[in-house]
Amino acid sequence: MSKARELVRSCLGPDDFLDEVTDTEDLREAGLNSGEFVLISLRLEEEIDRALTDEELGRIRSIQDIDAVLAEAA
Repeated sequence: MSKARELVRSCLGPDDFLDEVTDTEDLREAGLNSGEFVLISLRLEEEIDRALTDEELGRIRSIQDIDAVLAEAA
């Protein structure tokens, strides 16, 4: 499981949501609500040890996008 999938799963709990979503699928279109997106964004900020920029927040739409932010921060 990718680091981004682990991060999202830690925010959503034991849910089958991630089993049905591809890495490139838009998480909002797949059913992610705004509260869940905020939790994921906050957890991502903890993981990279800094606040996300407006640009980063705007481009985070998929698991792949989360992986990209994690890779850039590494």
